[in-house]
Amino acid sequence: KERTALTLQRVNQSYFRNSLMQNYMRTCCMTGIRIPALLIASHIKPWKASTPAEKTAASNGLLLNAFHDRAFDQGFISIDDDYRIMVNHDKVKHSEVNDKWIYEFEGHTITLPAVGRPSHEFIEYHHKHVFLADAA
Repeated sequence: KERTALTLQRVNQSYFRNSLMQNYMRTCCMTGIRIPALLIASHIKPWKASTPAEKTAASNGLLLNAFHDRAFDQGFISIDDDYRIMVNHDKVKHSEVNDKWIYEFEGHTITLPAVGRPSHEFIEYHHKHVFLADAA
């Protein structure tokens, strides 16, 4: 069955995505994946917590593949002030698969965009309110 639903749509999301696609040269900043359909314009400071200006600021974005975007949104991974990938050891237990898909990237520096480097203010927000929140 199907039903009609009223949904909220993010305004200017395509502008944000296009900016990040251009700045990161259509490449996941973490893995190097270059498949546009798998790339997500990820907010560092979450959309719901951002001001209207922050929602479209390139400095509040990372271009990530869908898997690592979800891990970032859930606080399983983050980046530090030197743009190195961090893994939340309280949320991600070591296993063969987790080591391959998450821990393998720990300590690696993300590829930085041509313009609009990720803001340390947004990184700090993500670290405090997403990465360290609700540690298991």
